[in-house]
Amino acid sequence: MKEFIKNSDVFFRFIDDILMEEDRKVVLNKLVESIRDYLSADRCTLFIYDKINNELVSRVAQGADEVRLPADGSSLSSYCFMTGNTRFTNDAYSEKKLRAIEDGIQVSTKWDDKHHYKTKSALVTPITARGKRIGVFLAMNKPGGFIDTSVEGVIEFVTLLGLAVEIVLLDEALKEGKGMETLPF
Repeated sequence: MKEFIKNSDVFFRFIDDILMEEDRKVVLNKLVESIRDYLSADRCTLFIYDKINNELVSRVAQGADEVRLPADGSSLSSYCFMTGNTRFTNDAYSEKKLRAIEDGIQVSTKWDDKHHYKTKSALVTPITARGKRIGVFLAMNKPGGFIDTSVEGVIEFVTLLGLAVEIVLLDEALKEGKGMETLPF
């Protein structure tokens, strides 16, 4: 799988997006779209950790407005952030299947209801920068569901996504005069 990704057009377009895009905010949208297309998922969300409020905040949320989740392990996304584990489910509303991943993960239809959407399958993986978890990447509704090779592919891409997020956050902090203490790494 790794050799396929390293030699694929998708991988090189992904690298080009990071290096060539001058608007740092646009680069994250493009990268999330590239991963979505690679996975054949319907929607994806990039969450960044807000350490001041202890929340995961959507930076890119396809088909939704801003999403905020407590980083307490109660959702699949926050569980993956807290543990550093990549997980997927092909029955996102099944409390039984989510409890099989970790007892205490709850099903919330709040965002689906608000946006008239039904999450059937979900794949979540942590994003790291400088050796620290800085967020998670969530892919939803792949036709036929996610499989182990989906996990392998997304793990390859989130390494690059972590680098891109780091560059964007550092660039924004410098431009806005924010201190490093506001950054998740």
